[in-house]
Amino acid sequence: MMKNKGGFLAMVLAVLGIVLYTTLFDTILAAFVTLASNAHLSTFIAFSVIIKIAPTVLLLGGLIGAGLVYWKGYGSLSSGGGDTAGILRMVLGALMIILFVTLFDTILTSFYTLYSADNADYFIAFQTICTILPTILFLAGIFAGVATGVGGIRSRKRRKALM
Repeated sequence: MMKNKGGFLAMVLAVLGIVLYTTLFDTILAAFVTLASNAHLSTFIAFSVIIKIAPTVLLLGGLIGAGLVYWKGYGSLSSGGGDTAGILRMVLGALMIILFVTLFDTILTSFYTLYSADNADYFIAFQTICTILPTILFLAGIFAGVATGVGGIRSRKRRKALM
């Protein structure tokens, strides 16, 4: 009986995750609109392209991920096993992405302040680095959220294999 609780919990949290993710995605979309409307967006190399693609990828990825969690939870019910810490990491990965995208406008504004500082052109490659780093940081932040979720999935698989 105890082994089946992990699978049921995964299924319940997957459904709740879909509901919360789609409900909160408006916040993520508003954050992307804020980033896209940044007056200095064209300063940052390749960032405007990523801003146009990322919401679609995040929405599809979140919903497909929640669907896979539900499916794995269903499979866990019949075979036993489950890791609630892995489920928690999956949820935290999604929350991390939401928080990161929502707060990234502050980082973007800070980099533009550095880029346009009075003596920024005096330092070798400083302005070039200031135009590239926001794109790298944004991709790294999204990757970190995804990796946290994937780590939770792998943890559940390892735990299931040990049982």
